[in-house]
This record gives sequence, C-alpha cells and structure tokens, in this order.
Amino acid sequence: MKNKLTFPLICCIAITMAACGGSSKGKPMSAAQLAEYNEIVAKVQQIENLLCDISGMEPNDAIQLSQLANQLCYTYDINGLDSASIANCQALQLRTEQLKQNIHQTIKDNMHNIQVPVVNDDDCLVEKKTAYPVYLKRGDKLYVNIKTKRAATLKVYNYDSHSTLKTIADKTAFKFNMEIENSAIYLVELNPGKSSQYASIHITYTTNQLDRLTPVQVNERTVEAKSGDFRAWSVKGIKMTPILDEPRKFTLRGQLKAAFSGSYRGLVGVEVPAGATDILYRMRISTNEADRGSDGEFDRNMNASYRKIKALGLPIYESTKSSGILNTILGEYTPLREEDAYINMFVFNSSSQAKKFQDNKPTNQLSYDVNSSIMGMQSSNGRIPVKGRKTIYLGFENERMRYNNYVWVEVLAAKPINEYFKSEYYIN
Repeated sequence: MKNKLTFPLICCIAITMAACGGSSKGKPMSAAQLAEYNEIVAKVQQIENLLCDISGMEPNDAIQLSQLANQLCYTYDINGLDSASIANCQALQLRTEQLKQNIHQTIKDNMHNIQVPVVNDDDCLVEKKTAYPVYLKRGDKLYVNIKTKRAATLKVYNYDSHSTLKTIADKTAFKFNMEIENSAIYLVELNPGKSSQYASIHITYTTNQLDRLTPVQVNERTVEAKSGDFRAWSVKGIKMTPILDEPRKFTLRGQLKAAFSGSYRGLVGVEVPAGATDILYRMRISTNEADRGSDGEFDRNMNASYRKIKALGLPIYESTKSSGILNTILGEYTPLREEDAYINMFVFNSSSQAKKFQDNKPTNQLSYDVNSSIMGMQSSNGRIPVKGRKTIYLGFENERMRYNNYVWVEVLAAKPINEYFKSEYYIN
C-alpha cells in the first residue's frame, strides 16, 4: 500500500452518535455534538482519500482494512434536532455505508496482487537438502524466487499425495509460479549440492480468500520410516540382538573346594551372527547366588538407550568409530559391583585353546586375546570387537582359594544396519 493507515483503528470504530435527530422545529446540534460530528466526518474523509491513493497492498493492510470495514458504524436518533441536522446525519450514515462497500471492493480488486510471504531470507545458509513447507488451498498461486551461488536442484512436492510437481536441476536461479489445483501441504525443496552454500530464498503465495492472508503454520517432526517411503533418508544404525536366550548362570568354586568338587573355571561359547561387528556383554559377579530383578534385562536396557539417542538426533553409528556410541550405551547400565567379587576373563579365538582352558591347563601356556581379556574383573559391561571371528569363547576363572563366585553372563551381537527416517508435516 502506497500510504499506510496513519490513525488509530479505534477512531474509525467509534463512528456513533447518541444525540442526532429531532423535527423541523428542533434545534441545531450543540457545540459538543457538532465537534464530534465534524471529527467523524474528518476520519471518514481520511479513509476515503486513502482508498483513492492505493497503488499496492500488503497482507496486513488488507486485514486491517477488512477489520475497519466490519467495524464501521454510524447511527443517529431523530429526537431533539432540526431537519437540517437530520439531513446531515442521514448523509453521513449513507456516506459511511458507501465507504464500507468501497473498502470491501478495494480489497477484492487487490487480492490477486497481495503476496503472502512464507520464506523471506536474502542470506540463508543451506547446508543440506532442505524443504520449506507451505499449506495452500485450491485456487491459490505459489511464487518461488530463489538464487544460489552455485548450481543447485529444486523440487516442488505435493506432500499429501506424495507426488513431485516440478524439478529444476543444475541452476543458480529459480523463478516461477504455479496454480494450485488441490488443497494440501506443499514442499519447496532446495538441494545445495555436494557442500553448503548461501542462497536468497523468497517463497510467497496469492489467494482469493481474506482469511488466507495469514499463512497456516505447518509443523514438522522426524519419524522412523522404511526403505522406499516418500522422501525417506538412510543413516548408519545398529541392530542389537541377544545371542543367549537367557542369562547364563554358573558357579566358580574356590580353588580349595574345586579340588574336591565343582570347578573354579567356566566357559561360554558365543556364536557370532553373520555381519556382526561387536559382541556386547553384561557380567554380574557376586558372592551371593541369589538372582536379581535386573538379570535378563540387558537386551531391553541397551535397546532402550539406543532409542533415546536416536530420539535426540545424535550420530548413531560409523563403522570405524563404533566404539564411541556402543561404549556410551554400555555405560548407562553398569551392574553394581561387590568389592569381594572378582574373577579373570579370558577371550579365546579357537576351540582348541578354549578346550585346554576347560581342562585346567595353566593360562600362561594358552593363547588368548590379550586386548579383550580382563584380569581381576568385577561386575561390568563390555565390548569385544569380532574382527571376522565366527565363534568367540569366554573363559572365566576364580583365583580365590576359599570363596565361591557366582556369575551371570548376558551377550548381545551388534550389527551395523541402514535405518530410515522421514520428515512428517502436519497442521493443527
């Protein structure tokens, strides 16, 4: 709008007069009544002049004018005034009604030129493929004007029907408009290419409905998806599955007692599933053989922690740096330690070495994985890199002479997978 409204809206709302009327034998308006009448006439004249000088209109101008028209009101009472005053009041009432009609007609005549802004950014850093959502109704018109420093790709989607309406590739300028045939959420997607770049982004629309001059807010959330879902993307993730159906529980006798019955050593063979990169274990060691409620919860707890990390949008997994995320998850559910409960854990790569351990051969005569084995181990969680092995043998030894140790072992396999996510758009 060339000239903005320069007076408070309330001045135009209050075009009312309580004492304006009478008969031919009545009296002219009093000084106070005449002052109020003249003030209202001046306001009406100001609005009339404003309408005559309109050369363009913004959404807020149209909304304000519409509110003004709806609130314009002038009434009068014929009691107490002469015929000349009554004529003046009638003329002002007619003038007010005509003004209201003129406002509505002016808005209607300018609606096709009123561009409602959705995105207006001349200095936008686009770091990755980014979609700008907008809710449009049948009969609206979408305008796109985007400039980039380097070649980029732009697409327009109808999100509701999962259809691609326009694709422009390898350009630095995108300027077009589209007639909207169906009411839906639309996405203007800009792909900056191999690296981030700055862009000037202007997305607007025109409409023939006054209530559409304020854009409908489109909300966005990230949800899990399947391969092939509309606009889904993949990230490296982890699948953790239990190898043992239930906790493996066994008793490691004190070495003096083991001379008469039982054994101070135990062995668990772990079959590594195809594709697994790590073995995750939970080891609870106690001098008391009673079970705990937390036994058997390793799988559920680990996957619950993993889902929390995904919900926060943190990096999930990289094949060369898997230890970071796995160790973070393992650290959340470390079992409580007992000061007097400790054992040695040996990791064997071959069944022959594991058999010798089981036959009580001295460990200094055995070949085992020094990096993954732990001497004086207390209750803990841990990770063993698979390194191509199909079977890993966990050997446990109680070094104490007189006292038994009780061990609960739970084992998971961690396998890298592709996980899929997508953006979900909705309006309240």
